[in-house]
Parts: sequence; C-alpha cells; structure tokens
Amino acid sequence: MHEVIDCDECDGLGFRVRRCFCVQGGDQLVVDGGRYADQVYVDCRVCGGDGSVAEPCARCGRAGRRRAQLVVTVVNLDTGAAASRRLLPGRLDPPAEPDTITRARDIVTGLAGAVGVRGLSPHWGQRALGDEVYWLPRRWRAHLPAQERLALEAEALAQQEYDPWRVYVGRGTEAPPSPEPGRELARLCEQADLLYLDLVVEARRRYGEVVWTIRYEVPGGRVPLDPHAQAQDLPSAIAATTFREAMRGLDDRGRDAPAYTVRPVRTTTAIPSSMDLGRLDRAVLADLADDAPGAQAVWRDGRWWHTPLRSAGSVEELHERETGQIVRYVRQMVRRAAEPPDPAWWGEPVEHRPCPDCRPGTRLRRCHCQVGAPGPDPQCSRCSGAGFAPSGLACFTCRDGGRIPAALTVTVTDGRRVSHETWRPVPGEPAPVVGYQPNGTPVHQLRPHWRLARHAAVFGVRPTDLTHLDEDQPVDQDLLDATVTVHDPAVEPARQHVERIGAGLPGARLFVLAAAPDAPPLTDLLRLAYALDLAVVVTYRDHRLDAGDPTKVQGERWDIRLTARDARIGAEFPFCASVELAVARCVEYLDMHLLAAVPREPDRPVPAPQAAPSPPVAEPTGLLRRVGRHYAGQPVVASFDRAGCRLWLAERGEVQPLARAATLDDAVSALRLSGS
Repeated sequence: MHEVIDCDECDGLGFRVRRCFCVQGGDQLVVDGGRYADQVYVDCRVCGGDGSVAEPCARCGRAGRRRAQLVVTVVNLDTGAAASRRLLPGRLDPPAEPDTITRARDIVTGLAGAVGVRGLSPHWGQRALGDEVYWLPRRWRAHLPAQERLALEAEALAQQEYDPWRVYVGRGTEAPPSPEPGRELARLCEQADLLYLDLVVEARRRYGEVVWTIRYEVPGGRVPLDPHAQAQDLPSAIAATTFREAMRGLDDRGRDAPAYTVRPVRTTTAIPSSMDLGRLDRAVLADLADDAPGAQAVWRDGRWWHTPLRSAGSVEELHERETGQIVRYVRQMVRRAAEPPDPAWWGEPVEHRPCPDCRPGTRLRRCHCQVGAPGPDPQCSRCSGAGFAPSGLACFTCRDGGRIPAALTVTVTDGRRVSHETWRPVPGEPAPVVGYQPNGTPVHQLRPHWRLARHAAVFGVRPTDLTHLDEDQPVDQDLLDATVTVHDPAVEPARQHVERIGAGLPGARLFVLAAAPDAPPLTDLLRLAYALDLAVVVTYRDHRLDAGDPTKVQGERWDIRLTARDARIGAEFPFCASVELAVARCVEYLDMHLLAAVPREPDRPVPAPQAAPSPPVAEPTGLLRRVGRHYAGQPVVASFDRAGCRLWLAERGEVQPLARAATLDDAVSALRLSGS
C-alpha cells in the first residue's frame, strides 16, 4: 500500500541522529552567521562536544510513517454543497512533461463545476488558484514499472503532508471582476494623502533579481534593512498589497522617524483615477542603473518623488544560539540618495524625553528587582545591583524606540473620512478616581475629549469596531474609556496616558480604523462547517455584572473556531469584543483550523467531504446571548454540526454539559430559562 510510506528522514524509526548546529560555526565562541566550518564546538551545550544529537523526527511527528495523500475540496457557500477529490498514488493526472507542477487551478476547476461555484470568495484562508498542489520528480515517467512509478508519486504527495487538506470556498454568483493594478495603486495613494503618510514603491536587487515592495512609511524614517519582498514585477506587487498589508509593520519602520504634529493641508494636484504603471516602472528601474542596490518612488504631497538607494555602511547583529555560541551577522544598510522635501503637513516638532527603562542601542532593560522597590537589589542574580540587565525582549516602556513623547497625534479614519487631533496633557487637568486595582492602586478617568470611544458615533460604528490600523488589533478598553492606572502619584494621569500610548509609536502617531470587521456572517461559517462535516465551537461570555468597573472587562466577548466533530471541547477564554471580529479571526486562520481537524495518525485518511445542497442555517447569536445573560460572567460554549447542537457551561476551567438537541432553539428551550 502506497498511501502510507516510511519516513525517509528517520527510516521509519521515529527519531533521527543529526549533526549538531554547533558544527556550522566551528570551535569558537563567536561565529560568522554566513560561514560553515563543519567543526565541532567543544563547549557545546547541546551535544557536549560530540557533534551529533538524537531527536524526535519532526517530519513524521515520531510516527515513523508519512501520509501519502492530499484532498482538495470546493464548497459553495450559497448552497452548502461540497465536492472533494482525494489524490493518491496511481490516481494523479499525468503531467504534460517531466517535472511539471500541478496547480490548484487544474483540480479546483472541475470540482467548482460540480457544485456550481463560479468564483472563489476572498479572505477565506490563504488559498489561491496558482498554488502548487504537488510536483513529480524528473525521473517520473508513465512507462516506468508500476511499483517504481507509484513509489515516486507517493513521495511527491508525502512532501505536501504539512498541508494535506486544501479547501477552496466560493459562491454560485458571478465572480467579482479582477482589480485593475493602476486603479488599486491610485487608491493606495489616496489613502496616503488622507492619513498624511508616504506610500513607497521600492525595487531592490536580491540574488541577481529585482523584487518589488509597496508599503506606507512615516516621513523621515530609515530605509528598512530587509523589507518583505512581494513580487517580481510592479503589477504583481500591487495585486499582493492591500491597504492593511501596506500598513502592517508601520510601527517598526517608523520607530526612528521624527515626530511632528499634523497640520491639515490640501494637495493642489488631483490624483488620477488610474496610475500609469509603465511610466512608474521605467522611472524606478532607471534609478537602478550603475549597480544601485535599490530605488524608490515616494508618493508625498500629491506627487511622486524618485530616488536611487545608496549603501550606508553595515550594522552588526549578535544572536545567542542554543549551543552557547554567539552568532554574528553583518547586514548592509541603505539610504536614499536624495530625500523628498519635508511634507507640507508637518506641524511643530513633538518634544520627548529618553526612556528611563532601557539603554538605546543595547539589550539592557530595567531589572525586575526594581519593580515596587526604591532601588535595585544588590544581591540580584540578574543585574548584581546595577539596576539594568540584558534581555532578549523589546523594552516594555518604549518598545525599543528610546523616546517618550510629550504629545500624540491621533488619526481616526473609516477609509473615506479622517479625523486628526493632537493629544497634549495640560498640567492640573482633572481626572477623578473611578476605581482601584486589586492591590489598591487608584484608577483615574480622563475627561471625554480623551476617550477614543467617542469617535465611534462620529463614524457610525460601535466602540468595539475601533482597531489599530497598523496592527489589526482591537483598541484596548483603557484607550476607549481613557482610564489610567496611576502607579506614580508624582505623574499626572493625562501625562501618563499620553506617554504610555505614544512610546514606541511611529512618529508619535496613533492610527485607528473605525469600521466594522470585514467578515462574512456567522451563518456562512456554519454552512461551511456542515459542508465539511466539521463543528463550529462558539464561546460567549456576558460581562454585564462587571459594568462600570474599569478594572474588569466590559460588554461581551466571543471566540469561534472550527474543529473535528469528535474533538474534545475545552473551556476557551473568549477575547473578541464582537461576534463579527470572532468570525473574521476564524476565517483568517481557516487553514490552521482545517489542519488541526486532520487526524494526526498517518494511517487515518484525510477528510474528503461530499455534501449535497442544504437549506439555509438559522442565525444563532440571539439565542446564545439569551443563554449568556442567564449565566452572566461564565463562558457558555455551543457546538454546531450536522448532528445538531450541544451546550456547555465553563466552570473552573472545565465544561459542564447543559443541553443537547437537533437545533439551538430546542436546546435553549430544554434549559427552561427564566422568561421562557
């Protein structure tokens, strides 16, 4: 049988003996990260100078065998129909020529026709039609002896065991038109002008090729050492860059950028509805002449500024390896040959003070022995009384920015409208005490103009819909309500609030998105689970008993995940402030949920569901809120699958069964809650 084969890494043993990593650098404490010496480090902490280590085989998960099968599934969300194809040795489509890669498109097209899917829905996992499904080795031939040919096919499928179930989600309605790159780039430029940011289109040389990156930056920041390369050409880079993707990592890129307040101005040049990509491409590539390491086009103040990149020396990075050695990497830095003129919207500089809890440029952080103490402990094993100790983590206070700003610019947008305001503490500003932490530390609340939640009504959303634009994380409760736990009575609450929020932000700027999560309805997720014969586990917690207590969670919290029907149900702590956000998180990590639903034992097959069209699914959130109100303060867990619905109550880290029925309505009725 070729559906399960012996692992070639461990020869079926479940463990393997490999060369220790210490041999890469040789017998010395400080080694070059790019050097391979093939010599044992005699003081190695891992192998003790032997040069070899035994470890569980990570490739087969200590099973000694690997599963040689893949399943591709297509689900129609409109009808609930599903079709799957199981790929096994001897059941593969013969390639047109040796070494031909089989793409998902070749398989999905047939399955989509069977269930009436006319277009794939975006944001359901990370699947794309151009993904590789498997590839056969060069020596594969159709005329080979059956045993040899099947062995090659089994190995090709086993190479993909890290992702054995590929699920594509679509609808029977017409697929949306493909975005036009020129228009998409114009939209990114519009957002840059709206938020007062730079949009950078960058091309760099890497391993003999030119790779493109598109991102937002705070003016005046350093050129990133190693930006994430997105594509081999400009149109592909635009297609791979959404607005949120261009914002991602802005805090890291803008950590060294100068901080200025925002002075709203209007650009005099109208942005074209579609950018001339050919002209932009030629201009950037022209700056790559004369062996320049890269070139940029920077959209600022309504126009493009072009500059090549130049070498700016090197920086040394040191990392400790588990062997006890110090690995030294030398990274080449680059800078712009010419900086664009200062932005027209720059206001006054924001003053700042050095961070008191770290030493910029080093890994020294304030030692834990000083927490709640008047000074460092002379007997401390970490700092020996110095007050600062090395740490591999970023500074908790400034996030390695080294600066504590005295003011903060808050930008709130829904993508079409924007609000810019400066938060600057005023000495003596009132901030009454509204509560106390368990240790007695007072909690103050600032006046309404400090409360970020007030912007929700302006943009027509709920306070729970406010998220950090560059991190894709919800705004925390203290920021929404402007509550401050004052640890140092000498520091006024407003100042502490600004310093806590602004430390480490790019250019002392906070970017907030005021928009509901881009998520499908929960009923779509339920229909997907039924089609795949999985379960949707929903955890809900009502915090109404804690209303008004600033030290406790307010409102409601949700958690949603997909699991196998027979998976053990645990007491998960829900953290999403809305059901829409919980659905969005589940859909974003759909591929991980599907991987967890695949049996770990290699001799158990990958799920290959087939489902006929099914009736619409009832919306469950109203009934879940009703149960949650009855058990306020305790997580209520509901599981939905083809067999019906089950309810549990989480108590002391365990779940206790409440009801089981064919539908949620029947399960809630069986509870006989007050008011039923």
